[in-house]
Amino acid sequence: MIKALLYKDFNALSRYAKIMLVVAIVCSFLFKDEGASLIVMIYAASLMLTTMAIDEREHFLRRAISDSGRNKVIIGEKYLLLFLLVVVGVALSLVMELLMAVVYKRPIEWESLCFLILSGFALTSFSGGTTIPLTLKFGSEKARIILLLCYMVPAVLLMWLLPSINLTLSTLAISLIVIAVSLAIYIVSFLISLKILDSKDF
Repeated sequence: MIKALLYKDFNALSRYAKIMLVVAIVCSFLFKDEGASLIVMIYAASLMLTTMAIDEREHFLRRAISDSGRNKVIIGEKYLLLFLLVVVGVALSLVMELLMAVVYKRPIEWESLCFLILSGFALTSFSGGTTIPLTLKFGSEKARIILLLCYMVPAVLLMWLLPSINLTLSTLAISLIVIAVSLAIYIVSFLISLKILDSKDF
């Protein structure tokens, strides 16, 4: 069933694939350094909300839900979709970085790019993990405002806190911490989303 759900969502998103490519190219030319990577990842992750808006418009959940077992598959597919979209965003970002390095004849700062991708992964994990349960609870229209806050709040906090933080951790240690925290967010968010869906009265 999860393959069918993924096919449904990717088919719905196919019309946005060209837009995503345009966003990646434009951002890469505007941000000649690695700034484009973060924007592309955020845009890719935000497409998950688009699928939930389509499901809401077509009353998909009302027709699909029959028992708690199916609910787990339906919710799990959204988190898998979010992860796959972020992976696509990362891959597209790396390709664009390589192309821009050739066009502008500059070396690629791999460590800086790694930190940027880790930041994007952490940000999209937090925003996605927050947006999915809130969208199920309040609907896609209100979730658009929630999505904006989910990106702005942690971004502002990072900008405010980073100058005062003296990190001496290695790239590997930071990577492991980011991955562990992101996985914890996904798990907690999944359980909350499942509880919301189980109690939802259509």
